[in-house]
Amino acid sequence: MESLTTPLAFVLVLGVIIFFHEFGHFITAKAFGMRVFIFSFGFGPRLAGFKWGDTDLRISAIPLGGYVKLEGEPEDHLSENTSTLGDGRDFTARPRWQRFVVYLAGPVMNGVLAIAGFTALYMVGYGVDAVLSDPPVIGALEPASPAEAAGFQPGDQIVAIDDAPKANWEEALMAIVIRPDRSLRIRVRRGEEEKEFVVQTTSSASQRTGQIGVSPLVRIGQVLPASPAERAGLKPDDGILGVNGKPVTSFLDIPALIASAPAGPLVLQIYREGRILDVTVTPENGKIGIANKTIVKKLGFVPAVREASAATWNLTRQTFQILKGLATASISPKAALAGPLGIAKASGDAARSGFRAMLFLVASLSVSVGILNLFPLPPLDGGHLAILAGEGLRRRDFSAAAKGWILNAGAMVLFLLIGLVLYSDLSKTSWLGKYLP
Repeated sequence: MESLTTPLAFVLVLGVIIFFHEFGHFITAKAFGMRVFIFSFGFGPRLAGFKWGDTDLRISAIPLGGYVKLEGEPEDHLSENTSTLGDGRDFTARPRWQRFVVYLAGPVMNGVLAIAGFTALYMVGYGVDAVLSDPPVIGALEPASPAEAAGFQPGDQIVAIDDAPKANWEEALMAIVIRPDRSLRIRVRRGEEEKEFVVQTTSSASQRTGQIGVSPLVRIGQVLPASPAERAGLKPDDGILGVNGKPVTSFLDIPALIASAPAGPLVLQIYREGRILDVTVTPENGKIGIANKTIVKKLGFVPAVREASAATWNLTRQTFQILKGLATASISPKAALAGPLGIAKASGDAARSGFRAMLFLVASLSVSVGILNLFPLPPLDGGHLAILAGEGLRRRDFSAAAKGWILNAGAMVLFLLIGLVLYSDLSKTSWLGKYLP
């Protein structure tokens, strides 16, 4: 059953996202009184369904999303051909602004799904490691890593990467991860002064993501009352750089380092408000009485919607930053793009982690799908929107030949992009990655 987790999770995640996208087209067309012949969950042969007026609401054999067929909509060779039904003039006879809204409703519904997903997460409570929202203070360096060779030290706080300020680890890691095998200028704050280093990122053969060999600072979230840590003077938000001279790369390292140390006092190297100090603490029963720093957000409906909207906007902003980097060749496509294989792996990992992780993945991917569909490339929604906008500016329709040329050109570019994404996916696999540059 474990081997089926990934494909089943992939079908569920992709199916939900595309179903909501198509539902946006469907409900908007219905609201305008347009004739919708088919609203299908899935592609291929019809398995079951029922009629709602002129619309066949159905479940089809291939559960990878779905589609909507309106009277007069151009044939796409993927969904069922309905050109023989009706007079074929209903959709094209509608005002341009109505057709524009119908095409736009799909991506908008992806945004609605993202906000709804994040809202549900914040209402049920979603706990995450606080490290991504913490200031980007380096906790540990990998031996012989690019960061160590460049002169970084534990306790350095990353201020900017290529002159772009970085306020937290999420921003800093994103800037590094999407730039594999590139030279970066990283400015850090060390004590009272700032230094700038030039470091060459590296990438693993399997992931093709940038890395420099640094780990975020591990911070204390809670000091238990009357514990060895409290008696030693440790405080919440203190960072732990090392235990008895051994570096700490994650909170899970600390119990193992305590267990492997000789009986008696331990020396913890602590980062506190820009200063590094040594604190001596004596464990009791193998513990010192600290907990990891986590953020658990559990909110009421209105605050949850507000936070969810902010999270959706943040993802949208990050996506456009990545697209800008791809367009200017400052970001590696292999690091930034994930296709079916990458999404399937992420879906499987999320399914094994639980319901909350699945909900987070659906909400996050929904943003990407919505933005992708706004690309001005037929047959994507953005392509149809661009055609309608062009016709509006000309105050007349393009000829059938011109539309055909635009559709074919857009499809060719789209197929090239699909090929690039698939190549990126395959280059990250263990069985083909070593053969692909």
